[in-house]
Amino acid sequence: MVVANNAQVRIPKVYDYPSQRSQTVSRPRIKTRLRVNSRLAARVMAGVLIVAMALLVVYRYGQINQLNMEIRKDTNTLKALADEKKHLEITYSQLTALDRLEEIAIKELGLQHPHSEQVRFVGEIPERRDGDGE
Repeated sequence: MVVANNAQVRIPKVYDYPSQRSQTVSRPRIKTRLRVNSRLAARVMAGVLIVAMALLVVYRYGQINQLNMEIRKDTNTLKALADEKKHLEITYSQLTALDRLEEIAIKELGLQHPHSEQVRFVGEIPERRDGDGE
């Protein structure tokens, strides 16, 4: 059987400190200015401007598209109303036709054509003309 020597494990290792400490030299702090590369700044500003203009164009096209949809909807409504108006005018002319009204008066209301003695003229009496032209 093999037994390991535990003597080295129990002894803590001690490191010697360096004899001379490295002295830190304090340098005066200089305020560093951020150097801005003018070309880079110009490119970034140009890029931001281009993106902003592109977004503006897309926004305006969206508004134009929305207005076109509203115009198309209103045009369809106008066409439907024009068709309905034509239909109603035809219905009105059919309902107010004199032949139809006379037929309803005779059949449904029981009215009759007047006899010649029941007819009275108001105003001037039309002169009877004979066929000789005088």
